[in-house]
Amino acid sequence: MKYALIAAALLSLGGVAAGCGGNSDSASSADASPTSSSSASTSSSGSADDLCTALTAGSSIKDGADVADFAAGLEKAGTPSDIPAQAKQGFDTYVGVLKGIDPKATAQDLKNMKNVNLSKTEQTNVQAFLSYASQTCAPSAPSAPSTTAPSAPSSSSSSAG
Repeated sequence: MKYALIAAALLSLGGVAAGCGGNSDSASSADASPTSSSSASTSSSGSADDLCTALTAGSSIKDGADVADFAAGLEKAGTPSDIPAQAKQGFDTYVGVLKGIDPKATAQDLKNMKNVNLSKTEQTNVQAFLSYASQTCAPSAPSAPSTTAPSAPSSSSSSAG
């Protein structure tokens, strides 16, 4: 899921972005420390469509103001009620990190951000959220035939007379 991966790569969430196939290259000059994950009081009454729509905004992030808008959009969208608990915690951590980025940051500041220091549990939770989001928001492509599975030839309309 390109947009979530872009945001993950943007944040350089340690091994999380690399684990998603994102780019974990990061220089070290800007300061980014996650806010307390409990500060992200997000709604869990959102819909999957709302979440996926909010995540699409990640593809247009250019500077800190865009990150702030992205975080606000995610927070407003919330998470579906059926999201696994670990993914929900990852969502809260993810939004908390996004909210900790200075809205005045330039594109260069974002590019030069240090890795965000997340605990192993937080990294695992964010990975669970990104996995959930990629499965939930992936464009529906025909994966396997559902109702037309190969079976014995039907003889219901073969009455020759």
